[in-house]
Amino acid sequence: LVEVFKDSALGLPPLNANLAAKMLESTKIYTALKGVRGMNGVDIEKLKEIMVRFSVMVVDHPEILECDINPLIASPDGILSLDSRVLLHPPEMKVLPQPAIRPYPYQYVKSHEFAGSKITIRPILHEDEESMKTFYSQASWPTGCNTTSLVHEGGSKPTVDRDHLIRTCFTDFDRSIVLVVESMEGGKKTIWGVGRVSKEHMSKDMIIALQVLPKYAKKGLGRLLAQSLLQAATAEGAAKVKALLNVGNTSALTFVKSLGFVLNRTSDENIVQVSIPIKAQAKL
Repeated sequence: LVEVFKDSALGLPPLNANLAAKMLESTKIYTALKGVRGMNGVDIEKLKEIMVRFSVMVVDHPEILECDINPLIASPDGILSLDSRVLLHPPEMKVLPQPAIRPYPYQYVKSHEFAGSKITIRPILHEDEESMKTFYSQASWPTGCNTTSLVHEGGSKPTVDRDHLIRTCFTDFDRSIVLVVESMEGGKKTIWGVGRVSKEHMSKDMIIALQVLPKYAKKGLGRLLAQSLLQAATAEGAAKVKALLNVGNTSALTFVKSLGFVLNRTSDENIVQVSIPIKAQAKL
């Protein structure tokens, strides 16, 4: 049917649920998959899961040259593969191709106990955009966010514009690792904190920034997130991690000093640079 109706969609692995959904929605057959003329639709969520898992398999096994499932039968009763094919690169091929998009860095997903709750510190996902809106609506202002990203409406509390959310949630994990602190609060996933380590241009140094909700400030959550960010920076090969802070931000200065950061003056008397060589992370 694909060849007859020329109905196809293209996506780069690895996919996530959102990308898989957009691929499905771009096809002509998607309306039929949802159900027409009183007929039940197929399990779209299961179909998306198959697409995501298929793409992850391809990324995890670069020795695969070609791979397809044809036909894949989808009906209200289930989804079944009738035939599949895998073709491998020649065994003498020493350098295998790498994906154009860096896979989701699962190695940075860690579970912790905090204040009697189970939390997960993990790299951010595209689908976290709505949760990040909620996070920023509860955050203290001003924050580490660029003030040009703040939108003011009639003197109300500032919100973060869409461009900032896109830069945060849609990172490609190539130049930045964005981690969020996630909790199941009342049976719903909520974000308690967010942080980032970004590669500095033409340098092996990385810039760090983080923020937690006010109700968790000075309770150890920021330290836990900072430790995870520094560990990620270490794994990414950073030589040094640094940040710029306002000299009046005494609580932040005390916090970074407790982590082992060294304070250095800058040409601006109101700004101080804090930095920590990766090898000096003994206090972590």
